Amino acid sequence: MNTSCLGKKEKKIEVQWENSLLLPGCAGMSENVGLAGAYSGIVEGKLLVLGGANFPDKYPWEGGAKAWWSTLYSYDLQTGKWTVYDDFLDRPLAYGVSISLPEGLLCIGGCDRTQCSDNVFLIKKEEDTFVIDSVSYPSLPVPLANATGAMGDNCIYIAGGQETMVNEQSTHHFYMLDLMHKERGWQEMPDWNGPSLSYAVGVAQGERFYLFSGRSYAPDEAMVEHTEGYVFEPSIGKWSKMTGSFPVMAGTGVSYGEDKILLIGGVEEILPTSSEHPGFSRKLRVVSTSTNSLVDSLEECPYRIPVTTNVVSVGNQIFIVSGEVQPGIRTPFILKGSF
Repeated sequence: MNTSCLGKKEKKIEVQWENSLLLPGCAGMSENVGLAGAYSGIVEGKLLVLGGANFPDKYPWEGGAKAWWSTLYSYDLQTGKWTVYDDFLDRPLAYGVSISLPEGLLCIGGCDRTQCSDNVFLIKKEEDTFVIDSVSYPSLPVPLANATGAMGDNCIYIAGGQETMVNEQSTHHFYMLDLMHKERGWQEMPDWNGPSLSYAVGVAQGERFYLFSGRSYAPDEAMVEHTEGYVFEPSIGKWSKMTGSFPVMAGTGVSYGEDKILLIGGVEEILPTSSEHPGFSRKLRVVSTSTNSLVDSLEECPYRIPVTTNVVSVGNQIFIVSGEVQPGIRTPFILKGSF
């Protein structure tokens, strides 16, 4: 356990980190190697982890084949017990957006080996088990994987991503679903005035939606990493560019208090996939939403911070669920931070 401190002397943000919670095995993977792109959230006191992808047998540079999963893992925050539901989904999925709602975990888009998905479905508790509600929420206008999203002021925002698994190309898609008027479906919103993005970090605070970093790519074009930050103001329907550099691609972010965002880890530089890769950033950056700028950094996390995963917030705790700690290498550990 370690403590990181930040900021203004009169009010520090302190985080205590633990890295002892471990994903259990499942059918076809007796010892869990970890999952990238899994859906995750809190439903009635249970931390849910669903789907995801990994290299269970060999690493990519050894010729390993990527596997997609349909398993649901449920961790009881009170008892510390895991329950595993094999073949929970009707198809393996990963790299979608997860939104925790009072009624369940909303899973938005994603992909398998061959195609992206426009499905939007809710995982909810029903008696002593979990079920899938695939009819209460409208599908996305287009299939999307590797997008980012967040919920603010009863509206869910989805930004960027790619539509296909062939000739992959990042997009400028920006959609909003008003939870008070779901019958209107996903509304297309004006996009940010910047590059197309996938693997960006999206965070909502109040009614505002913040978009950080990400990368752009297209057939026959070089992949480019971006470090800009943007903020969308729903009241005026416009974006503005933020001050500073945010090299947090594929990382996670969470709202803190009334005027801060904590950006956690991410990819600062794209390096070749190999066993010699040094791993991703352990930095924690703090953004002021009153000035729309980077204001400070915490000490680095003592543990490796995974990317291509989600941060789940409950009370004064966050969980960074499994993910990727080097290209092609997952971690079965769930990183827990307490404020």
